[in-house]
Amino acid sequence: MFLSSADSVFFKSCAECFSNSKLHALDRYWSINNSHPMHEQIHEIIEEILNTRGEKTIKQSRLDLVRNFERSLSISTPMGRLSANIISFISFFVTAKHNQTSL
Repeated sequence: MFLSSADSVFFKSCAECFSNSKLHALDRYWSINNSHPMHEQIHEIIEEILNTRGEKTIKQSRLDLVRNFERSLSISTPMGRLSANIISFISFFVTAKHNQTSL
């Protein structure tokens, strides 16, 4: 069972009046209790409203965490450590050179 278009429009108009904190709480709730197609529709409406307001949803926050984790894992490989050491050496050299010229 899905929301009718009239119910969907009504819920969206009501949800647009909620504060960002309330919408984030609803986003958390519906991401956990998403067991029915109607719940999925409600959750999509809430995510859409948060996106239009420029807020991050639970899904976007999780994706950011995964990307940061993948980035940290890439540094933990031998090639990643080598590139991190080269970058830190170059940045150290540039800052030392900059400090000498400013004296």
